[in-house]
Amino acid sequence: MTPAEWKATAALQIGQLPVTPTTLIEPTAQAAERFNQRQLQDQALVSVGLPLSEFKDDRTRLLRKSLKATPGKNTSFIDVSVTAFSQEDAKTYLNAAILALIKAHDARLAPLIKNLDDRIATNALQMSEAASEKVRLEANLKNASASPSGGKFEPSVIAINLISKQDDLIRGLTIERAALIDLHTKTNTFPTAIVDAIYVPERPASPKLSLFLAIGLILGALIGTILAMFLDRNRPKTAG
Repeated sequence: MTPAEWKATAALQIGQLPVTPTTLIEPTAQAAERFNQRQLQDQALVSVGLPLSEFKDDRTRLLRKSLKATPGKNTSFIDVSVTAFSQEDAKTYLNAAILALIKAHDARLAPLIKNLDDRIATNALQMSEAASEKVRLEANLKNASASPSGGKFEPSVIAINLISKQDDLIRGLTIERAALIDLHTKTNTFPTAIVDAIYVPERPASPKLSLFLAIGLILGALIGTILAMFLDRNRPKTAG
């Protein structure tokens, strides 16, 4: 008798990198193809404690055979599914496969996030230095203007120009910081993740009871017809 099999399904959203223009960590078609590759399957199998050889364990064979992913059209989503011999195993195996993909994507995302954090920190330092320099220049200009000599015209013009340049620098750093912070928001930069909980129906995906009933009805009708024909042919004929 064919053992029952449960099918687990889940939707994944591929994460985005902190770059402009918006870029997925990996194209959806390429991410979906990973689930067909032995490398990701091996990671999932090791995670759940199954042997890598499909010839040693039917559960391994079924996982490799049934693990599928379909990329959404013009979206950042992919649908993933796997089949197992129990409801709990189906959920566990699919979760392991998904985590293998997430781990690979996190490895791509992490250094870019660190680089973005470093750029934000550098921007903050430059902003602080620019603001301090502006305060110093303004104080020098004020002191020069308040001196008995009233400050010479040429040095005052130079000081005003320097202050203007600091204003331009601060304005540019402010714009840069806004752009960096915008990249860092969850809307523009986020990791690959499961959109909703993994779903496994209570009833097995196969064998289907309705299919067995249909086959049973057909076989029953066929056997009944054959039996009726056999009995009719072998029925004793009465003398006329």
